Amino acid sequence: KEDIMEKTDSEKTHMEKTYIEKIQIHKTNKLEGLYPATKFLIVILYTLCTFIIGTIHLTKVGLSLVLIPWFLCVPILCLISGMFKKCMKALKAVAFVAIIILSVQTILIPGGELLWKFGFLTIFEKGLKTGISLSFMIMNVAGIFVWFFQTTENKEISRALEASGMNYKATYVFTSTLQMIEILGKNSKTIMNAQKARGVETEGNLFIRAKAFVPSLVPLILGAVINSEERVLTLESRGFSIQGEKTHLFNLEKSGWEKPVAIIAIIITVAILAGRIVLWIM
Repeated sequence: KEDIMEKTDSEKTHMEKTYIEKIQIHKTNKLEGLYPATKFLIVILYTLCTFIIGTIHLTKVGLSLVLIPWFLCVPILCLISGMFKKCMKALKAVAFVAIIILSVQTILIPGGELLWKFGFLTIFEKGLKTGISLSFMIMNVAGIFVWFFQTTENKEISRALEASGMNYKATYVFTSTLQMIEILGKNSKTIMNAQKARGVETEGNLFIRAKAFVPSLVPLILGAVINSEERVLTLESRGFSIQGEKTHLFNLEKSGWEKPVAIIAIIITVAILAGRIVLWIM
């Protein structure tokens, strides 16, 4: 009996180690495996540099053309992180929005010198300046956030926030909000596929798609409500609301590049700021 008990205990220990090992995240790419706080520092500094570079105006019109080559830093980061293809899918959506903003701002905003006219289409100096500045500002800021979220999983963000001292309830609300976007997207695709299987026309022009999408909102919202109730029961069964120190099975690892990467990012930011001050004085 003692031998059987010892075997049972060893099997349980083995199963526990296997489960704990399974939920860990091991990243071979050092840049992708940076601690979330270091990645967020890069995001903040890159955004700051973007606004500084946006104040540099070239040509007689005063266009913020430096923002265009500055955006190349985002795909380079994605490439070095080993997430180029994954990031490009999200960046395509950002680029589509930026092109729309560029077109609308350039054509519809009057002011300044008339640069180009073809029929009813006119491009003024102010419109072109605003369009390029705003669209590439969005491309840069949204692009660096795409890199951050594509290289960092939600549970990494959650664990880092708790380690920084944030309340575990606030951390859960933040991470569950991020997860909800992905969950609702998957559920909407499932509902649309079910509609298509029933013979409902879901593809075509904008009117046909809107006509098929509106009826799917009811099951989508009801499903979200039911899932929220299940989440509450699951959390309570795990002692979420109990006050006290929480046990973490997931351990967040560091890649070892945190300090040099942070130093390089700070040096680049200081250099850009110093260069902008020199240009402003000159």
